Amino acid sequence: MTLGIGLLGAGQAGQRHLAGFQDLEAVRIVAVADADGPRARQAAVRCGATPHVDWRRLIESHPDLDAVVVALPHHLHEEAACLAAAHGLHILLEKPMATTPQGAARIVAACAAAGVGLMIGYVHRFREEARRARAWIEEGYIGEPINCTETIASPRGAHLGAWVNAPDHAGGGALLYTGIHAVDRLLWLVQASPRRVRAATRRFADSAQVEEAVAALLEFDNGAMATLTVNGPTYPCGRTGWRSEIYGTEGVIRLRARQSVEIAGTRLVERVDVRDWAAQEGEHYNFRRQAKAFVEAIRHGRPPPISGEAGLSALTACQRIYDSA
Repeated sequence: MTLGIGLLGAGQAGQRHLAGFQDLEAVRIVAVADADGPRARQAAVRCGATPHVDWRRLIESHPDLDAVVVALPHHLHEEAACLAAAHGLHILLEKPMATTPQGAARIVAACAAAGVGLMIGYVHRFREEARRARAWIEEGYIGEPINCTETIASPRGAHLGAWVNAPDHAGGGALLYTGIHAVDRLLWLVQASPRRVRAATRRFADSAQVEEAVAALLEFDNGAMATLTVNGPTYPCGRTGWRSEIYGTEGVIRLRARQSVEIAGTRLVERVDVRDWAAQEGEHYNFRRQAKAFVEAIRHGRPPPISGEAGLSALTACQRIYDSA
């Protein structure tokens, strides 16, 4: 059976989702919606879909839809997800789930009531280096995680759209747009929730309406702790990316996105270079893996691998960082 997918939002994230789903068998992009009409038409032409400028119209006018990908500005996530659930559509929802934890909780409740699958787009979990790190931790090779560092940086600017710098549309700044990936990685790797948070935020430019830098210390309910650094400058800043280090009672894992992951300690010493492998798979292969996992969950009637509860947990942690700052 061919699954019909609707894409809500054809910006940077939407384009990557589109490429991910196009590679899958028995999957059809039925329609694409974007407030920018020419951009919607351009994306629709790529996959033989119907273009829309109104995402609500897309949801309500295509009986051949099975699911939607929500890649809209943050303030629209809650309304779009709840409307899709009301129409019986499965949902792959970009992070953050909503602009507030309360909004995210309403999405979880709406999807549960409608009996539809909900998956959150923490696409970094599908990178090979992240999967290796998680597997090593689950297999006990570093013992119990104790001290972690998480650093993520990504330039902000016009290529992301003006809404990213508007508090009422974005809900926050660098933390909600990029840093929430780092927060999710910490929760996913440490397998715990923060019990104490201390944080500060800054802006690099006087014209910025939202935070562009975050520094936080998190203490988890399993005894682990972590320092988190997020930067989103609007000036050219050379090579950026994200790095993770997880020191445990028996070893350490060091992860460099798109480069390598290594482990050292009393039980295992190994290094995996992922650059050549990732180059062959394509720069954004993790979007294809994410799309495949979403489609397989729908086809087999099982919960998608990254739940609404996981999305709510990361958003709640971000809110605690804001509250502390």
